[in-house]
Amino acid sequence: MSPTDPPRPTASGPCDPLKIVFFGLGAVGSNLLICLAELAERDGVPVRFVVYTIDPAGARDALFHAERLFDRIRFIGLPDFAPIFAGAAAHDTEMAGAALLVNAALPEFNCPIIELGIRLGAHTLDLAAEMYNERTDRTLTFAQYDHDAALRQHGVAALINQGISPGVTDFLIGGCIHEILAAGRYELEIESVDLYLLEDIEADSVVFSWSPLTALDELAARPRTLIDGRMQVMEPFGMARYYAFPNEPRPTRQYPLYQEELLSLHRAFPEIPTIGVYTGGSEVELVKALFQLNLLSKQTLPDQPELTVEAMVRAILPGMQRPRRIEELLRNGVIRRTHFCAAAEIRVSETVRNDRQTVVETLGLSYHRYQGLLGSPYAGATYISYPTGVGAAIMAWHTLQYARTTPGEIVGVITGEDLARLLPRASADAIRRDLVAWDIDLFQSLRDATEL
Repeated sequence: MSPTDPPRPTASGPCDPLKIVFFGLGAVGSNLLICLAELAERDGVPVRFVVYTIDPAGARDALFHAERLFDRIRFIGLPDFAPIFAGAAAHDTEMAGAALLVNAALPEFNCPIIELGIRLGAHTLDLAAEMYNERTDRTLTFAQYDHDAALRQHGVAALINQGISPGVTDFLIGGCIHEILAAGRYELEIESVDLYLLEDIEADSVVFSWSPLTALDELAARPRTLIDGRMQVMEPFGMARYYAFPNEPRPTRQYPLYQEELLSLHRAFPEIPTIGVYTGGSEVELVKALFQLNLLSKQTLPDQPELTVEAMVRAILPGMQRPRRIEELLRNGVIRRTHFCAAAEIRVSETVRNDRQTVVETLGLSYHRYQGLLGSPYAGATYISYPTGVGAAIMAWHTLQYARTTPGEIVGVITGEDLARLLPRASADAIRRDLVAWDIDLFQSLRDATEL
């Protein structure tokens, strides 16, 4: 039986469990696994998980409110994943029949896991691209696309850059643009797409909701934006603008960001001349302060020429807290308020009554119900790792369900924009309903862009 076929009755039970293999299980991966388990329970699909990790104790601890799932999880500790990628027989046997391989570790494992998926006949899922390098700068595309032909030949897919942003954002924006273009309106043009991101936390102590090292890597790459069809490189924290997010009392200062949506939207819709991604909030302002104090400098220390200022800051910055500590901070009121929000503005012009009319379609998502995690299996998640893991799980689950019933439709390298085009309306609507069911609000509106 192909791993993309639906489970069938067996002599030993009603049907074979769906096997999902994880590589790594940290802040995001644990939420992704829990949500997949909940979706499977709801839909009556038996599921088994295999978790490869360098830290089995840490992986179990990340699931400390979901220990009831342990009878469905096989934890396998390894010092590194190289033997798996090299095709060690014992690991191939362990993963045989897997429907999905999930990279919940590092972007550098994306391509080796895709190659493994091709060999095993399994779909793969990753959360972010390894994009801050010369190759991506030169090609404006992700390394995962090198495997597109082989994936198609073997009838499997690599779901890349999934999660909440990128991932759900690409899916929502792509769905809206596909619908606009499908209408075939007279002389219609999509002038621009701007995505605004909010990462805001109010707390009585410094609490990082993601790895600060990730932010430093993004900053080192320098922000980019697509203007009139050309990629423009800017200085960090320049060209700022303000944006009013839903559920926020005042506009938030936003800065250009070089993130996956910029390249994936450009690839999916090359005719759109201007695309930008912007980010802001308390956590971004903290990194901005470090930058302005020259604490991210590549200069070496006077008495330690082997050590740069940036390296020293990287070494002393606090990392993400353990899930048990995050839950304690939330329960004790140290973390008072959080909000993750993504809002896209799609600017569309067309001829109406012999005149050009321009409208702005706004759509996005908002996660501001963080206190609701207390008492749930997700308690201990950060306000960013929760929507990221849940968003990836919901997108992957409905894609798997469709792929299992319609073989050959989901193949090759697939982004959120592609899923918006490939999935039937019923599946797309189900994804939206599940996002809301897991406390991620969606919004959409339309306004006249005529200057008053």
